[in-house]
Amino acid sequence: MKKQIIKKAVIAVTALSLVFSVQAITSAASYYKNPEEIFTQEELDKQFESARSQKVYADSKHTSAYGTLSKSTQSSTGTYPTRSGVILVTEDKLKGIIPTGHAAIIWTSSTVVEALSKGVTTGPNDWNTTRNSCYGVTVIGTTAAQDTAAANWSYKQIGKPYNFNYLDKNTRSKFYCSQLVYAAYLDNYGINLDTSSFLTAIHPIELVQSASTRTIYKK
Repeated sequence: MKKQIIKKAVIAVTALSLVFSVQAITSAASYYKNPEEIFTQEELDKQFESARSQKVYADSKHTSAYGTLSKSTQSSTGTYPTRSGVILVTEDKLKGIIPTGHAAIIWTSSTVVEALSKGVTTGPNDWNTTRNSCYGVTVIGTTAAQDTAAANWSYKQIGKPYNFNYLDKNTRSKFYCSQLVYAAYLDNYGINLDTSSFLTAIHPIELVQSASTRTIYKK
């Protein structure tokens, strides 16, 4: 008799555990929205079209042996950036992350910091040759030294996991690509690069569309 009661109790506890597990999975699935639900194609098409028509400016914060670049030294597409702290954005679709674009911040002339599906890491600064589309944008109101500090802050996030909850751009325990760049300038200088076009998420193209950035390169 006692054994039967214990057996029934074990079965009941197991059943309840399964119910709660299913509820937890269902809750998590609804919490982490599908990217296509957040980044709708209609809004993306609108944002991409607008970004492609953006005027390209000389990078006033770029200095070299020849001094600051002037408009006369720029082409209509600009000069591909290698300066630390410049933001790179592409419309290209990449697997395992936001499927409709990507963003990174230049750390050194040959290296970018970016958030991929494996987490925050570094990559080559070669988007002008490896991407079908590419924008280089600089933040208005910061100095070149501050941009470098933002890039260094991003570099310190290396090793943190990828943030698949695109609506939660406030967490700093994990990052997706445009969230990392957004956080670097918000946390260090109070500059908000979000345009609120995609609910509480920030899409890479918003870094181009932001009133706080200026396009200095376009492909």
